[in-house]
Amino acid sequence: MTIKNKMSRKDLINKIGEYPTGNICNAHNKVKAMDSRIASISPGMKIAGPAKTVAIVSGQNAAIHRAVHNARPGDVLVVDGKKSLSYGPFGDILATCCQQLGLSGLVIDGTIRDSSEIVELGFSVFSLGTHPAATKKTDPGEIDVPIVCGDVNVNPDDIIIADDDGVVVIPNLLVEEVFLGLMTVIKNEEKIMKRLKNGETTCDIFKIKT
Repeated sequence: MTIKNKMSRKDLINKIGEYPTGNICNAHNKVKAMDSRIASISPGMKIAGPAKTVAIVSGQNAAIHRAVHNARPGDVLVVDGKKSLSYGPFGDILATCCQQLGLSGLVIDGTIRDSSEIVELGFSVFSLGTHPAATKKTDPGEIDVPIVCGDVNVNPDDIIIADDDGVVVIPNLLVEEVFLGLMTVIKNEEKIMKRLKNGETTCDIFKIKT
């Protein structure tokens, strides 16, 4: 199977993002799902785009500001927040700045604040939850480096897809392979659904002994 009428990388990412993360996980064994504790702050949020990676220490957020300043439209901020549950290094001011610059969303292994305001803005955020405590900007942190977020290795420009089921990471160089695998998964599921509607059971289809 090949990609007809060669799609641009951006179009491939957007197309992949139209499908559930569960299907994407089934598409390739190198697609990894983040820990389920990282979840959307409101149902229905979605993200699809290349990772702009950030590493901060607990109680600091200068690196997030630097990453936003240097990001490209469509980028997804992916922050190694060291699993901290004690601060809110991202709030409505940063979310507004991200929106103005065209970023796709935030995934952070940590907590955020101003969640109601962010939801009202319509900016997609996946986090460990919320915490109102303020952060400092005295530590520069790191941007555009390999990080770990949600127990998954994330490199700059890896592709991030997120929906109500969670967050998945597609290695940068495997976007086309994952897309082709995803199309096969979708076709197979369509066949399965048709067989189910024709009276077969999942045990029949998957040859599970009863």
